[in-house]
Amino acid sequence: MIIEKQIELAKKFHQLHQEKQMLVLPNAWSAGSAIVFEKQGFNAVATTSAGIAYSLGYPDGEGIHFEDLCTVVKQITKRISIPLSVDFECGYGESVAEVKENAKKLILAGAVGINIEDGLPNGNLNDLDFQLEKIESLVQLKEELGIPFVINARTCVYWLDVADDASKIATAIERGNAFVKSGADCVFIPGALSEEIVETLVSAIDAPLNIIANPLFNDFQKLNRIGVRRLSVGSGAVRSAFNHLIAIGDNLKKGDISLMLNHQFSYKYANEFFE
Repeated sequence: MIIEKQIELAKKFHQLHQEKQMLVLPNAWSAGSAIVFEKQGFNAVATTSAGIAYSLGYPDGEGIHFEDLCTVVKQITKRISIPLSVDFECGYGESVAEVKENAKKLILAGAVGINIEDGLPNGNLNDLDFQLEKIESLVQLKEELGIPFVINARTCVYWLDVADDASKIATAIERGNAFVKSGADCVFIPGALSEEIVETLVSAIDAPLNIIANPLFNDFQKLNRIGVRRLSVGSGAVRSAFNHLIAIGDNLKKGDISLMLNHQFSYKYANEFFE
């Protein structure tokens, strides 16, 4: 990707977090899914680690090879013209240096956003100081590359349900503000959050707040009015797509092809769509 174009995309993506209108950010798992979201008029797209893993036949949780992730990112950025943020999970490395080098590969592959999380496979949160070192290394990478990519720092305190309600909100606020002081541009707190909790997080964390679409509280107008600045869909879209594919397979085994054929996405239209 031409560096000037990537810098402009990075600036655009950063600005989208400062707008009064909440950024609804769909999560893609392939170049094709990213193109769908771009053609539907979204201003940016992010990857879903779960979706990429599922598309490659693995469960979520850094089970895929990092180079496979880089390949998908290159495939996406080659075909879209809007900003792409990458779900980096914990960084695919044991050391801060490894995490930084991996992030560099993703940025050089065309990404203009990095999502880094503190949730561990054992269900605990990563050591806070170590997590802050990772974020600080990404800030350094911005300066070294001259590309102002967006650092979205995620705490999994609600996602992993690590404590009681009072402790969870206190930990989320503590970690969120620590991430910001270390250079994060946005704080991501996924989980089934109530309206009251979202309001508290928005007022207590000194940065744009990113949450995930969930069944508990998903009124877009209220979320926007409260001050949520980024709404992700996570693996919601890809799981829905696979659910439909599984249903097609179930019907096909029974000799029923109606679900597979009764839709508007014809062969001719599909080719025109991806032209």
